[in-house]
Amino acid sequence: MNAFGGTWDDQKCFNHENDLGINLDNESYVELFRNTGNEIVKITGAKTFLDCGGGMGAYTKAMLEEGLDCTYVDLNQHHVDYVGHRLNPSHDGQTMNIYQNDFTKQTFKKFDLVASIEVMEHIPDAQLIPFLTKLKCDYFHFSSTPNTTDYDAEWGHINIKSEEEWVALFEKCGFIFWQRMSHPTSWSLLFTK
Repeated sequence: MNAFGGTWDDQKCFNHENDLGINLDNESYVELFRNTGNEIVKITGAKTFLDCGGGMGAYTKAMLEEGLDCTYVDLNQHHVDYVGHRLNPSHDGQTMNIYQNDFTKQTFKKFDLVASIEVMEHIPDAQLIPFLTKLKCDYFHFSSTPNTTDYDAEWGHINIKSEEEWVALFEKCGFIFWQRMSHPTSWSLLFTK
Protein backbone atom coordinates (compact mmCIF):
# COMPACT_ATOMS: atom_id res chain seq x y z
CA MET A 1 0.00 0.00 0.00
CA ASN A 2 1.24 3.52 -0.77
CA ALA A 3 1.23 6.64 1.41
CA PHE A 4 -2.05 7.82 -0.08
CA GLY A 5 -4.05 4.59 0.18
CA GLY A 6 -3.46 2.85 -3.14
CA THR A 7 -2.47 -0.75 -3.69
CA TRP A 8 0.88 0.19 -5.24
CA ASP A 9 3.76 1.02 -2.91
CA ASP A 10 5.30 4.51 -2.88
CA GLN A 11 8.33 3.51 -4.98
CA LYS A 12 6.13 1.99 -7.69
CA CYS A 13 3.98 5.15 -7.78
CA PHE A 14 7.06 7.36 -8.01
CA ASN A 15 8.54 5.22 -10.81
CA HIS A 16 5.23 5.17 -12.71
CA GLU A 17 4.95 8.96 -12.51
CA ASN A 18 8.46 9.25 -13.94
CA ASP A 19 7.59 6.78 -16.70
CA LEU A 20 4.57 8.95 -17.57
CA GLY A 21 6.74 12.08 -17.73
CA ILE A 22 5.29 13.53 -14.54
CA ASN A 23 8.59 14.99 -13.37
CA LEU A 24 10.74 18.10 -13.45
CA ASP A 25 12.71 16.90 -16.48
CA ASN A 26 9.60 17.06 -18.69
CA GLU A 27 9.60 20.67 -19.84
CA SER A 28 6.00 20.57 -21.12
CA TYR A 29 4.80 19.30 -17.72
CA VAL A 30 6.74 22.02 -15.89
CA GLU A 31 5.50 24.64 -18.38
CA LEU A 32 1.89 23.65 -17.58
CA PHE A 33 2.54 24.64 -13.97
CA ARG A 34 4.44 27.77 -14.98
CA ASN A 35 1.33 28.85 -16.89
CA THR A 36 -0.78 27.92 -13.86
CA GLY A 37 1.47 29.88 -11.51
CA ASN A 38 1.57 32.92 -13.75
CA GLU A 39 -2.22 32.96 -14.14
CA ILE A 40 -2.99 32.48 -10.46
CA VAL A 41 -0.44 35.02 -9.18
CA LYS A 42 -1.99 37.64 -11.48
CA ILE A 43 -5.44 36.85 -10.08
CA THR A 44 -4.51 36.56 -6.39
CA GLY A 45 -1.39 38.68 -5.88
CA ALA A 46 -0.13 35.85 -3.64
CA LYS A 47 3.27 36.11 -1.95
CA THR A 48 3.12 32.87 0.10
CA PHE A 49 2.22 29.40 -1.17
CA LEU A 50 1.43 26.04 0.47
CA ASP A 51 1.46 23.01 -1.86
CA CYS A 52 -0.54 20.22 -0.16
CA GLY A 53 0.37 16.85 -1.65
CA GLY A 54 2.88 18.51 -3.97
CA GLY A 55 3.98 15.31 -5.72
CA MET A 56 6.88 15.86 -8.10
CA GLY A 57 7.05 19.56 -7.21
CA ALA A 58 6.15 21.24 -10.51
CA TYR A 59 3.69 23.68 -8.92
CA THR A 60 6.15 24.57 -6.17
CA LYS A 61 8.88 25.06 -8.79
CA ALA A 62 6.62 27.43 -10.75
CA MET A 63 5.75 29.43 -7.63
CA LEU A 64 9.41 29.69 -6.63
CA GLU A 65 10.10 31.09 -10.11
CA GLU A 66 7.24 33.58 -9.55
CA GLY A 67 9.06 34.73 -6.40
CA LEU A 68 6.69 33.30 -3.77
CA ASP A 69 7.80 31.90 -0.42
CA CYS A 70 6.83 28.23 -0.68
CA THR A 71 6.01 25.35 1.61
CA TYR A 72 5.78 21.89 0.05
CA VAL A 73 4.16 18.93 1.87
CA ASP A 74 3.79 15.34 0.66
CA LEU A 75 3.38 11.92 2.27
CA ASN A 76 5.52 10.00 -0.23
CA GLN A 77 9.15 10.03 0.94
CA HIS A 78 10.31 9.50 -2.67
CA HIS A 79 8.54 12.73 -3.70
CA VAL A 80 10.00 14.62 -0.76
CA ASP A 81 13.54 13.41 -1.49
CA TYR A 82 13.17 14.22 -5.20
CA VAL A 83 11.88 17.75 -4.55
CA GLY A 84 14.47 18.34 -1.84
CA HIS A 85 17.27 17.55 -4.30
CA ARG A 86 15.78 19.42 -7.26
CA LEU A 87 14.28 22.68 -5.97
CA ASN A 88 15.84 25.72 -4.36
CA PRO A 89 14.63 29.28 -3.82
CA SER A 90 15.00 31.34 -7.00
CA HIS A 91 15.28 34.82 -5.46
CA ASP A 92 17.32 36.41 -2.67
CA GLY A 93 15.46 36.33 0.63
CA GLN A 94 12.96 33.77 -0.65
CA THR A 95 12.13 30.79 1.58
CA MET A 96 11.25 27.20 0.79
CA ASN A 97 10.22 24.57 3.33
CA ILE A 98 9.76 20.87 2.56
CA TYR A 99 7.90 18.46 4.84
CA GLN A 100 7.12 14.76 4.62
CA ASN A 101 3.85 14.22 6.49
CA ASP A 102 0.07 14.19 6.33
CA PHE A 103 -0.92 17.81 5.68
CA THR A 104 -4.46 17.17 6.99
CA LYS A 105 -3.04 16.63 10.49
CA GLN A 106 -0.94 19.81 10.56
CA THR A 107 -1.77 23.33 11.59
CA PHE A 108 -0.18 25.88 9.30
CA LYS A 109 0.40 29.60 9.54
CA LYS A 110 -1.75 31.69 7.19
CA PHE A 111 -0.86 31.48 3.50
CA ASP A 112 -1.98 33.75 0.68
CA LEU A 113 -2.51 30.74 -1.57
CA VAL A 114 -2.92 27.03 -0.85
CA ALA A 115 -3.12 24.41 -3.58
CA SER A 116 -4.10 20.78 -3.64
CA ILE A 117 -3.94 19.47 -7.18
CA GLU A 118 -5.16 15.91 -7.79
CA VAL A 119 -4.77 14.95 -4.12
CA MET A 120 -8.09 15.16 -2.27
CA GLU A 121 -9.55 12.16 -4.06
CA HIS A 122 -7.11 10.17 -1.88
CA ILE A 123 -8.45 11.50 1.43
CA PRO A 124 -11.75 10.77 3.20
CA ASP A 125 -14.06 13.64 4.13
CA ALA A 126 -13.53 12.84 7.83
CA GLN A 127 -9.94 14.11 7.42
CA LEU A 128 -10.61 16.83 4.85
CA ILE A 129 -13.37 18.71 6.66
CA PRO A 130 -11.42 19.49 9.86
CA PHE A 131 -8.33 20.43 7.83
CA LEU A 132 -10.20 22.75 5.47
CA THR A 133 -12.21 24.30 8.30
CA LYS A 134 -9.13 25.30 10.33
CA LEU A 135 -6.96 26.23 7.32
CA LYS A 136 -6.09 29.93 7.10
CA CYS A 137 -5.63 31.23 3.58
CA ASP A 138 -6.90 33.88 1.20
CA TYR A 139 -7.23 31.55 -1.80
CA PHE A 140 -7.38 27.80 -2.34
CA HIS A 141 -6.59 26.34 -5.77
CA PHE A 142 -8.19 22.92 -6.09
CA SER A 143 -8.38 20.14 -8.65
CA SER A 144 -9.59 16.59 -8.15
CA THR A 145 -10.47 14.11 -10.85
CA PRO A 146 -14.28 14.09 -11.23
CA ASN A 147 -14.42 10.67 -12.91
CA THR A 148 -13.91 7.11 -11.77
CA THR A 149 -11.18 5.23 -13.63
CA ASP A 150 -9.78 1.73 -14.09
CA TYR A 151 -6.76 2.68 -11.96
CA ASP A 152 -8.53 4.12 -8.90
CA ALA A 153 -7.50 1.20 -6.64
CA GLU A 154 -3.82 1.37 -7.64
CA TRP A 155 -3.64 5.12 -7.10
CA GLY A 156 -5.81 5.18 -3.97
CA HIS A 157 -8.72 7.21 -5.35
CA ILE A 158 -11.27 6.75 -2.57
CA ASN A 159 -13.15 10.07 -2.66
CA ILE A 160 -14.32 10.87 -6.18
CA LYS A 161 -16.86 13.70 -6.25
CA SER A 162 -18.57 15.85 -8.84
CA GLU A 163 -17.70 19.54 -9.02
CA GLU A 164 -20.95 20.40 -7.27
CA GLU A 165 -20.15 18.03 -4.40
CA TRP A 166 -16.64 19.51 -3.97
CA VAL A 167 -18.03 23.06 -3.99
CA ALA A 168 -20.55 22.06 -1.30
CA LEU A 169 -17.79 20.52 0.84
CA PHE A 170 -15.60 23.63 0.56
CA GLU A 171 -18.56 25.88 1.37
CA LYS A 172 -19.30 23.75 4.44
CA CYS A 173 -15.72 24.51 5.56
CA GLY A 174 -16.06 28.30 5.18
CA PHE A 175 -14.84 28.79 1.59
CA ILE A 176 -16.56 30.68 -1.21
CA PHE A 177 -16.33 29.48 -4.80
CA TRP A 178 -14.51 32.24 -6.72
CA GLN A 179 -13.96 30.99 -10.28
CA ARG A 180 -13.02 28.14 -12.57
CA MET A 181 -9.38 27.98 -13.64
CA SER A 182 -8.06 26.77 -16.99
CA HIS A 183 -4.84 25.33 -15.52
CA PRO A 184 -3.60 22.74 -14.71
CA THR A 185 -6.84 20.84 -15.44
CA SER A 186 -10.10 21.88 -17.03
CA TRP A 187 -11.84 21.06 -13.73
CA SER A 188 -9.64 23.30 -11.53
CA LEU A 189 -11.45 25.61 -9.11
CA LEU A 190 -10.39 28.66 -7.11
CA PHE A 191 -11.95 29.39 -3.73
CA THR A 192 -11.58 32.29 -1.29
CA LYS A 193 -11.88 32.20 2.48
